[in-house]
Amino acid sequence: MMQYTNRDQFILSAPGCMYTDPDSLESIMAGHENGANGCILPLDMTKDGIAVLCTHGGFRSADGVFHAVGEADYVELRRCFPKIVAVGQAVELAKSCAAKICVDLKNPHVCPQVKIALSHADYLDNAYFGGLNVADAAQTARKHPALHIMGDLPSQPADPIALVRAAQENGLFGLRGPAEYLSPALCQEALRCGLFLASTETTDGEKLERMFAQGVNFIETARPDLARVLQPQGADDNG
Repeated sequence: MMQYTNRDQFILSAPGCMYTDPDSLESIMAGHENGANGCILPLDMTKDGIAVLCTHGGFRSADGVFHAVGEADYVELRRCFPKIVAVGQAVELAKSCAAKICVDLKNPHVCPQVKIALSHADYLDNAYFGGLNVADAAQTARKHPALHIMGDLPSQPADPIALVRAAQENGLFGLRGPAEYLSPALCQEALRCGLFLASTETTDGEKLERMFAQGVNFIETARPDLARVLQPQGADDNG
């Protein structure tokens, strides 16, 4: 059962927050220790179908060679990169921090595996999924109705009201995009219709303040310490 509404606000730490390795458990912990209420998990898939933290499509070895995540088995990658993080590890650590989770889909085929990991942790209601445009998000939401799927905004919506209505009709959990695309009109209509809003990553103080003022629910940032300072007083009890 969801323990929050679309009037609540949460700070989510971006991969690599506080200058950590973006695909690491340390990044999740750094966010938690610096005031975040949650974290972003960028998930891609290995050649043999294992969902792992992977922000940029692969990993670069000490000699500069790039290893694409989708072209190697999990065991092969782990041999080269012992700290590679599987989805179950990341979810369990986030849960231990009582963190909200944004699953940033680098490969939509990870959805079933992530659903299993979240269900096993009894954490489905504390996670939302981003990384898909509105049309693909709607299709994924129909395939996986138990998941909270958001549609990512590729540009400034020409008609924010119509976009919100379409998102609602297609069963989306909400909309996600850069701060400049989350206009007051879009935010007001989305929240009125019961949808949730998420930003993509920013460390710009003015944008963070504006998103707090506009009621954006999930504010993604590499500087949770800065966002915590800017968060209005009385709004920092969300967990």
